[in-house]
Amino acid sequence: MYSKVCVLLLAIGLSQAVPQIHLPDVGLMNFMIQSRDISQDNPTRSLSCFDYYLPLLSEVAETYKTDYAKCLDVAEASRQQINDNTEDDRTQINQSATDACKLLETCSKEENSIPYFDCYTNAGSQNTKTMFEISANSAELLAQVRELYRNIDVDQYMCTNKSERAYVENTSNVYEELNLCVSGKAPVPKPTPEPTTEDDSQKENFPEEDLSRAALEQNNLKSMMADIQKWLKRH
Repeated sequence: MYSKVCVLLLAIGLSQAVPQIHLPDVGLMNFMIQSRDISQDNPTRSLSCFDYYLPLLSEVAETYKTDYAKCLDVAEASRQQINDNTEDDRTQINQSATDACKLLETCSKEENSIPYFDCYTNAGSQNTKTMFEISANSAELLAQVRELYRNIDVDQYMCTNKSERAYVENTSNVYEELNLCVSGKAPVPKPTPEPTTEDDSQKENFPEEDLSRAALEQNNLKSMMADIQKWLKRH
């Protein structure tokens, strides 16, 4: 019984893992080691505890992934906004560079020596001023954009760190409550009943539907255990 529960927890942990977070594997292993004997002594109680708390662990993981993804989306939207705000500046710089190139291209079409060299003399002088302006403007804009990006990176880190901290703290709390449940120091929680609707009242008149749902849940459990056994064989 204990081995099945252990594999089940590990499988769920692997399925919920996100590349950006280091899951508290040490806490999980310590919990399994501490609750091993208790789980074997009272497997029915342990299974009831896991049935209640595993969905809570899954809910915590889903909340974390949602919050973490939101942090990344907000940061990316801010970076895109910077690109949008600097579009006019980039267009102006591109136009200045294009005009400078066209001026040189015009000189290359001169066939006589005097107009040829005279054109490049004037174009070179004009382009020196243009290139200086392009360089100076680009340097100022680069400094501004880098500072804006730095602020975005700081905000992103604070946001993701807050999400990760909440994930670790909430997960630890659930594990602590699960340990108390398995050890018998706390009663097995009962699921909060959902509000009864008119449709639910009508369903109570058809016991065969309840049997169908029970059979479906049993099949899902068998399928899950089969997947766990396959995973165990591969590892």
